[in-house]
Amino acid sequence: MSRKSGFTLVELVVVVLILGILAAIAVPKILNNGEDAKDSGVAQTLSSIRDAIELYRTLPSSKGVYPNGTTDQIQAQLLPALRGKVFPSARVGVLNSNVIKPVTPLPAVATGTEGWAYDPTTGEIVINSDALNGAGIKYSDL
Repeated sequence: MSRKSGFTLVELVVVVLILGILAAIAVPKILNNGEDAKDSGVAQTLSSIRDAIELYRTLPSSKGVYPNGTTDQIQAQLLPALRGKVFPSARVGVLNSNVIKPVTPLPAVATGTEGWAYDPTTGEIVINSDALNGAGIKYSDL
């Protein structure tokens, strides 16, 4: 009498059930990584612009003054301190703009659709959006 080796139907059902449970746990965690990555990217971009503003201020040619002028002039002043050939965009909600709105004093969110709100007297720059990030923090509070 020969016995065939293999898996029974019950064993296969148990394995598929276990894989289904693991997938149900892992998929939401994987999907949330995209939102975390977006938040990290926005925070890093903001940090780079803030560093460029401070670097510009320390240059002898700036005479200790923050970048000032129109949007194009501010971007031209900061671009040498930033990597890349274009000013970074604020990729939040409908804001996909590299436009800076000079505002003094700086409100939490300036009117308009500009990606950045900037106070040339203090050098403070924020994302011009009240949208919440994945951690529930307003982008303008970063």
